[in-house]
Amino acid sequence: MKKVTARQHAIYNYIKEFILLNKFPPTVREIGEKFGIKSTNGVRDALISLEKKGLIKKFSRQARSIELLQSAPSIATAAHVPLIGRIAAGTPILAEENVEDTLAVDKALLPRSSQIFALRVQGDSMTGDGILNGDLAIIRMQKNAERGQIIAAIIDGDATLKHYYPSENRIELRASNGAYSPIIIDEGDSFSIAGILAGVIRKC
Repeated sequence: MKKVTARQHAIYNYIKEFILLNKFPPTVREIGEKFGIKSTNGVRDALISLEKKGLIKKFSRQARSIELLQSAPSIATAAHVPLIGRIAAGTPILAEENVEDTLAVDKALLPRSSQIFALRVQGDSMTGDGILNGDLAIIRMQKNAERGQIIAAIIDGDATLKHYYPSENRIELRASNGAYSPIIIDEGDSFSIAGILAGVIRKC
């Protein structure tokens, strides 16, 4: 059997769980909504791949027409990355109350460090670096950074991605979209570095 990707594995597991719960399979549209796939053709392509790998059978003329043929093999290449929401004050980054969800990501796309988490990008302040609203930023945990690096900064419990420019008495966090002014961090302000940007995943 050809290798099953992390994305295909996740879709297969969703179909399996949906059938167990509802006693019938999901529609193409329901799968698309679950995984943020806007195009029905994108979902159909994923189903075609699963069918070619012998995991499902799809009857094209029926709305709920997916039949499971066998269990998907486990994916040794998939890593489970915690998706962090608002950071609870005083708690470690990976504390349970901070984790919104867990993402299955191909290990080949990740840095080797085991201390990794993801943030969902909100807004357009980093579009100059090709980081768009809704993207998932993969962050390698560390407490320091070099000048100019893109960091995940924690300010009053909120995480933000910005370029890091420290000076003797203050820190500037700069956006790459010129419409945004720098964020100025003075001594005594609630600020910490959660990690540096290791990569970006865009959900199509």
